[in-house]
Amino acid sequence: MLKQTAFRTGSAALILMLGACSWFQQPAAPVVAGTTTTGAATAPAEQSNPYGATPYDPNAAGADTAVPYTPPASSGGAYIPSNAPVDINAATHTVIRGDTVYNIAKRYNITQDNLRAWNNLADNNIGVGQVLRVKPAGYVAPAGTAAAPVVTTPAAPAATTPATTPTVSGATRSVAGITWQRPTAGNVIANFGGSNKGVDIAGTAGQAVVSSADGKVVYAGSGLRGYGNLVIVQHNSTYLTAYGHNQSLLVKEGQTVKRGQTIARMGSSDADRTKLHFEVRQNGKPVNPTQYVPF
Repeated sequence: MLKQTAFRTGSAALILMLGACSWFQQPAAPVVAGTTTTGAATAPAEQSNPYGATPYDPNAAGADTAVPYTPPASSGGAYIPSNAPVDINAATHTVIRGDTVYNIAKRYNITQDNLRAWNNLADNNIGVGQVLRVKPAGYVAPAGTAAAPVVTTPAAPAATTPATTPTVSGATRSVAGITWQRPTAGNVIANFGGSNKGVDIAGTAGQAVVSSADGKVVYAGSGLRGYGNLVIVQHNSTYLTAYGHNQSLLVKEGQTVKRGQTIARMGSSDADRTKLHFEVRQNGKPVNPTQYVPF
């Protein structure tokens, strides 16, 4: 009886010992590492943490030592230089956003070395609002530059009324498929015939000479002797008109003109008086202008 009891007691003790051994082999519960460590805790957190990712540790290295975010001094984006206009005669310049030593010197037509020397700048660092000398010590601005710029309004030019300049008559006549009009105002003082290949019309210097019909300027110059400053207008393949002795020419060769358009100013070039010498030519031959133009 006593032996049986002892056997049962030993068996129970053995079972308890075996159970205890199995308990000691269970994985440890996850432990958040403190500020001190022991040599035993060497296994990586991924292996000792049955839940996967390492839990957040507020005491982990770098967690509380990160530098707070500080916005950059610049608002971002590419540098945009300042090209604001300046008073070239000013003695000082107040730095604005976008100013650099280079572009300030460029705008005031001075060297960068001078700008740095006059302002005791060791380098090119300048700040917004900083007042810089842009002229050497002792500089005096020219008289009147310190004051606000004076806006001068030019006096209205006096109305220039041509001195009794005659108005060219608008009367027209259609001949040979062309509509003609007088080339200028004034009296005919020399008629067609003999040595005169056209008509001469008296007038005042500078009065308008207009094209007698639509056409194209084929000559404008003074290369033909006896005509002075001359304009020739081709109206079609048959007819052309010539306008001589002008004071000035207002058209160029190749220019298209309209009937009544001013092409010259009356004068006395290569002539004995102020007048317009006017010709009409048919296939190159002079014809009487009065048969075409209503004088």
